[in-house]
Amino acid sequence: MPMLYLNVRHTLPMIGMRVQRNTLDSSINQPRYEQETQTARSNRGVTQPKLTINSYPSRHSYGYTNNTDFARENYERGMSEVQKGTSKHTQMAWALVEDGSKQGRQVGIEFAKRDMENRVTRQRQLVAAAIPDPEIHFDVGQAVGEPTIGRTTPRWNTEGQARVQFNRGSIETYLQQKGDIHRWVSEGKYDIYA
Repeated sequence: MPMLYLNVRHTLPMIGMRVQRNTLDSSINQPRYEQETQTARSNRGVTQPKLTINSYPSRHSYGYTNNTDFARENYERGMSEVQKGTSKHTQMAWALVEDGSKQGRQVGIEFAKRDMENRVTRQRQLVAAAIPDPEIHFDVGQAVGEPTIGRTTPRWNTEGQARVQFNRGSIETYLQQKGDIHRWVSEGKYDIYA
């Protein structure tokens, strides 16, 4: 009768661990540089020279008149003539009232004759006057404007504290392999694996 052998194979239980280590993040914010720049400018310029010639006084002396002077002179002459005419007609009216009915008086003819004599015997005058020189004005060009001074304003953006973050680690255990005892019987020899 063949010999029976008892084979035994056992497996030990194994415990597994998942480990997450503690970490510390201590990065710092790098400083940043900015600048504001204003470029320099001359802002200078030159005004144009200006020549002004007013020849109206000389032209007015020999008859050229602008509308303003023409209106003023004719207004003054018209007002003077109206006053003279009003005075003459008033005198003639009073003369007609007082002397018109008198025998031998011809007041209208007397006035017309006197007016004609005044016109004929009026003294004419010639006035010799120098023609005024034209008015000449010259404005020289000038340098104007104020220069803008250039400048650069630097700005450093920094933070006095570092960013520190601590991440807590963890350990987790679990049963990676169960323990086991396996038995069987073989004939004539031991089995290495079953």
